Amino acid sequence: MPGDKIFIDHLNRKFRIPAPKNLIKPPDDIQFASKSKPWKIYFGMLGTVLPAFFLLYTSLFLILGIINLNPIVTLSGGICSLPLLIIIFRLHRPKLIHVRVATPSEDGDYIHPLTTGGSIETNVRTNFSRFIIRDDSILEMPPSKQLWVLFCLVITVGIISSFVFLSNVSHELGIILFIIIAIPMWFIGFSLPVLAWWGTSTQLLGIPTRKRDAEAWLLAGMMAAFPAFLFNSFVAPLIIPDNFPIWASDLSLLALSAPFCEELFKGLAVAIFLPSIKGPKHGFQIGFTVGLGFALIENFQYIGISLIGGPLGITLTILVRGIGSIPGHAVWTAITGTAIGWLAVDSKFKEKLQMYANKITIGTVDLDEDTGDDIDGDGNYSDYEGNKYNSDVATIESLEKMSTSQKPWLLMDKNSEVITNQFNSNSTLQNKKLVNNIFPKASANIGLSTPKSVINALLLAMMGHSFWNGSSYISYYIPQMQNFTTYESTLISVTWTIILVFGIIFTTTQLLRGVVAIDEEK
Repeated sequence: MPGDKIFIDHLNRKFRIPAPKNLIKPPDDIQFASKSKPWKIYFGMLGTVLPAFFLLYTSLFLILGIINLNPIVTLSGGICSLPLLIIIFRLHRPKLIHVRVATPSEDGDYIHPLTTGGSIETNVRTNFSRFIIRDDSILEMPPSKQLWVLFCLVITVGIISSFVFLSNVSHELGIILFIIIAIPMWFIGFSLPVLAWWGTSTQLLGIPTRKRDAEAWLLAGMMAAFPAFLFNSFVAPLIIPDNFPIWASDLSLLALSAPFCEELFKGLAVAIFLPSIKGPKHGFQIGFTVGLGFALIENFQYIGISLIGGPLGITLTILVRGIGSIPGHAVWTAITGTAIGWLAVDSKFKEKLQMYANKITIGTVDLDEDTGDDIDGDGNYSDYEGNKYNSDVATIESLEKMSTSQKPWLLMDKNSEVITNQFNSNSTLQNKKLVNNIFPKASANIGLSTPKSVINALLLAMMGHSFWNGSSYISYYIPQMQNFTTYESTLISVTWTIILVFGIIFTTTQLLRGVVAIDEEK
């Protein structure tokens, strides 16, 4: 047989070593299982956010070097950024699985050679085949209750250590205790609330999600922090007039610049996934996850800075950002994502999108045919002769069918038993009941609805973000300007922050209720 190898031993005996089987196309009806590892996504998230955060600042040096025409700073920023980029790309490279299948058959063999060397021996005759698939295992989260209990434990530890730290009797013990718990609280405090909100939203929405897709959405949110950071650092200060007082400049940066650029770039990050978005509910999920990715980068910095304030400072920061700022970022981006989801299922938009795609494709063919290549095979080297304005969307629909044709992956526990998950035919009904069980007082309504227009949704997201930032600053600045005492100023600021936190939690739950009800409205 072609490709077989002949081996001659020391006794001059000839042995034929068959060539390994070639790769084949994976069967359409095959189903795979993966071992349940609910906390794997958390450690993967940590492994991404650390290099991404440091890349934020190394890229800043790179930009500064280019702006100031300083080759040393540019080179230093580039050298420091390169290994971080390699780490991120390596963590998120497409994961492929080499599958080998031996099927009993009278026409088969007992031994099958492998491409990696060696062979597989079976007790009966088998036909051997192998193929490569992408790792499309479903997203698995730790139970939401576990995540929120751990979050409460972190806050409790922070409060206890704050009392010990502020105690005159055990001041030295408080300092030692803070040094021991500072770094763990930093890492757990900035990341665990993100995972808790992610797990809660995923459970309530109940949309079957591939792990690699969810990781891509989270990474897109992290990457959106880069242009937003550069805009706030370089562009925004130039727009603000020089004659503005300090308080007006700070308020403009917080209430105008930050909401505008952050929501814009997060919205663009969601729009990257437009071809794969299946509807408004899916768009909400992607927007929510992108917002959480952005919050991860921001949280890492804010909570790190709060270490200067001791145990009390870091505890308050973890609490406020964990139950306020994190869902705020997620919800504001989810509003934009929902509108993009409505756009994705609009038939007229699909036709326009296909028409523009056809124009680009035809333009590329025309350009290549001008060089002498007959790309379309019509014997004419001058131009493409087909219908240039065909608005048929069958290509998009076929791609959507291909993405959902294979059976979903299953989760298996340590005893190799299939774990029943929430992704079944009754997921919408079950998740609606789950929402009503969590928030029974609001069970009579169907939640909040958001604009279907992308522009209006984006403006609403910016206004919500602006109100949070601007009112927070004003609640702190006005009492100081009116010569209130430190105690009174702090009390006013904290009270308003609590109101904002409860407001964003209420908004989050009502939006989740509303998006779960979208399927029933349709």
